Amino acid sequence: MDLPVANIVSEIDLKPNDVLLPLYEVVVNSIISLMQAKDLKSENKKIQIQIFRGDKPLNTDLFSHSNTISSIKVIDNGEGFTDLNYSSYKTAYSSKNKKEFGCKGIGRFTVLATFEKIIVKSNYLENKKWKYREFSFDSPNEVQPIDLIDSTDAKSKTTVELLNWNNNELRDYTALTLEDIAEQLMQHCLIYYLCEDLPSIEIYEPNENKSINLNDLYDNVSKDAEKEFPIGKYNFRCFVTKKIKKSSRKNHYIYFCANSRIVGSPKSLSTVDTLFAYPINENGKQYLLDVYVVSDYLNKGVYPTRNGFSIPQEKDINNLFNGHKVLSFDEIEEEVAKSLYDEYESYIIENKEKSTKELIDYIRKNSPQFKRYINRPEILNKIPANISDEKKEEYLYKIAYQERKQIDSQIQNFISNKNINEETIQTIKEELKEKAIYDSDNLADYMFRRKAVIDVFNKFLDADEKGDYKLEKDIHNLIFPTGLTNENVDYETHNLWLLDERFATYKFVASDKTITSFTQKKSSKEPDLTMTETLDMFNHHFSFAPKSAGELSSLVIFEFKRPGDTAWQKKKNDYQWEFSDLLMKYFDDFIYSPDKKNYKGNHVVIDKSTPKYGYLIMDVIPPQLADYNIDKGFGKTPFGTYYKLFDKLNLHLEVFTFRTLIEAVEKRHTPFFDKLFQK
Repeated sequence: MDLPVANIVSEIDLKPNDVLLPLYEVVVNSIISLMQAKDLKSENKKIQIQIFRGDKPLNTDLFSHSNTISSIKVIDNGEGFTDLNYSSYKTAYSSKNKKEFGCKGIGRFTVLATFEKIIVKSNYLENKKWKYREFSFDSPNEVQPIDLIDSTDAKSKTTVELLNWNNNELRDYTALTLEDIAEQLMQHCLIYYLCEDLPSIEIYEPNENKSINLNDLYDNVSKDAEKEFPIGKYNFRCFVTKKIKKSSRKNHYIYFCANSRIVGSPKSLSTVDTLFAYPINENGKQYLLDVYVVSDYLNKGVYPTRNGFSIPQEKDINNLFNGHKVLSFDEIEEEVAKSLYDEYESYIIENKEKSTKELIDYIRKNSPQFKRYINRPEILNKIPANISDEKKEEYLYKIAYQERKQIDSQIQNFISNKNINEETIQTIKEELKEKAIYDSDNLADYMFRRKAVIDVFNKFLDADEKGDYKLEKDIHNLIFPTGLTNENVDYETHNLWLLDERFATYKFVASDKTITSFTQKKSSKEPDLTMTETLDMFNHHFSFAPKSAGELSSLVIFEFKRPGDTAWQKKKNDYQWEFSDLLMKYFDDFIYSPDKKNYKGNHVVIDKSTPKYGYLIMDVIPPQLADYNIDKGFGKTPFGTYYKLFDKLNLHLEVFTFRTLIEAVEKRHTPFFDKLFQK
């Protein structure tokens, strides 16, 4: 040969999916040899494949059905290894008289990337004389003639033996059952069946005395359609087959073919167009499609090893070759899907209606902020069929963002152009009306989030009643994360609105932080929540103040507690303590504690006249505890809460349960939720 065989073989890169590629190459060569046997009737053209097994796979967890393949023998009654065919075989990359069949002269090297040696024995007719030729082919010795004699056997027969699998990396992947091998070979050779060029093929396992007639497998395949369509200057052809859905297979597939052979793994048609995400229903049975695509463009773009294409997947204007645009698989796949629309129109309409209904149901139940799209089919049709809820949400948000951006741009153009007349005034009025819809959707989305938080709050309360959670910690973190301030937590993260809408806009919030950590006051006490409305509350690195100190406009402290053995009282079932004992200590430290000696900066001004609010929230309030505090000066409101005023300190204390809190929250939100979630 002109090139060392070992060098060529070393360049061949096979993947686990390619383990049957050597078999495919030999079988296809036999098919081509039979196509060249012009005098042989179609019904007499035959191929037998014999599979010989070796050891069990090392990874028995993945490959436990069969032993690995050690050798393969392929026998046909085709044209045989005539002088011309033998000469071509000895020359690297030679395809000579088989070029019209897509031969590239590389297949035999693919075999040596997996098997140690090829032995060929061929009895053939040439120049009206019967000949017998035998030769071997391996990497070290290349092609070695063994015998060439006149033959007394007037019958065409060629045997190609692939001996001793020697690719250790891929060995385990050959542990396929005879049924698996037959199914994959059937798929690979299907294009010959569709073109009516397939001979009779038998797969036989001598050690098990088991055989499968490949042609019988095609009885389950019906040729449903044949399509032709152009893309640019290239022509494409599709063969569509339809199979009854019998196994766990779920998808329709596209197979790309080159030189009458399937190349690579199939692609799910649903990833190209989600309208093909469901089986076809006909007469109570489900069917799946296999679409085989052929084209000269694919023939030219296939790798020499025929295990892939040098064709880009994604469309790109920069994809050029010799100044001509290069088609991408995305473009080809899109046209393949379109070519099927007419043939399967009723199926597509059914799937589209099904998908649209699923999308509308999703919007109504899960994303009511997009209700305006329910009666807009032009929008619903933009969203792919049969996608996950997460993807539905993603598409809806993307469409809403793009529409809002377009409206904002149009409004800005109106303002910039300053072309004011009655027509433009009416136009901007409509644009503003549309913008109001989108802004209201933002509000709906925010309220939808609040509904989710309220549901979580209720779940925590339910769980606590069953003794499953430590309610205080969970509720505290839901309202405002512990150990943080509003410097670390943005507006969307906390839920202070659960306590009161006013608190959601407070300028400073500290959660479970010692008083001394955020003021110059010397105090190690940790209120659950400390809040103030003023901007210049503390002289500290996270102050938003234009000044470093000042007088507080108000001070709010929340404390979350539970009764019983986890409550503040020292003894279990001791209800003789005042609610104020849990809150006054914090206010006392703010008012009376000395400053830290080495604190640099101005004082925080808080005195007895500063408005102060203390809130104690408990799991339950036992009647005995309530009665004791009423006797100590606490009053009861019509809403079931308890309060006490300390006039000299300008301090208001209020006590209520978590259940009372969430019921009040739900009442405040009921009008919004009723409107938002109405059918």
